[in-house]
Amino acid sequence: MTTTPSPESLVDTRAMNTIHTFFRREFRLAGGVVRCVPAGDRARAEVVADHLAFLTLALHHHHTTEDDYLWPLLLERVPEELAPIVHLMESQHARVDGLIEEIDDLTPRLRDTADPEVRDRLADLVDTLYVHLAEHLDAEEQRLLPIAARTLSQAEWNRLGEIGRTTAPKGRGLLVMGMFLHDGGPDGPALMLAEAPRPVRWLVPKLARRTFRQYAVRVHGTPTP
Repeated sequence: MTTTPSPESLVDTRAMNTIHTFFRREFRLAGGVVRCVPAGDRARAEVVADHLAFLTLALHHHHTTEDDYLWPLLLERVPEELAPIVHLMESQHARVDGLIEEIDDLTPRLRDTADPEVRDRLADLVDTLYVHLAEHLDAEEQRLLPIAARTLSQAEWNRLGEIGRTTAPKGRGLLVMGMFLHDGGPDGPALMLAEAPRPVRWLVPKLARRTFRQYAVRVHGTPTP
């Protein structure tokens, strides 16, 4: 007889939804940001190229952390339950990774030339990536996170976040937290900072929101994209 875990026994996975909200928003907007680069404007092209490079690196890091830590734990414990979605997740990751590679190959050409043909090709690739990424994140939230919530311990789930933080590219922590807070709600970031000292929990969100607003003005032309 299979028992349904009580809500109290489930791992709180809301932080993952917050991260996904950041990726959905920024990649949904990124194609338009690229298309608005004026032909020959290398200064603007550099800003946009830096933004794209940041986004694709963040997404690649996110997927690598899942692949290296989350999947092995789940496959070890509930292989039968995961079997129906393993191929789906692998094929979605492959499509996303292939598009990231194409985008990363083309981004330096936009930076160096601000060529309109490069710009338009890059914008199309980013829009295509967003479609596949949104499909993947939806499937992950609907099918994978519920399995993780009833299979892992809270300590193991927290370890996933710790690995993500310690292996993330340095120097962008406040910006990333600001991106999480912008329209992802306060719950996810609060969980991410739960183990931090109280002054840090109070100060970091304030600094993060300000950092993101400044960044958003430079990239999107508004503090509230």
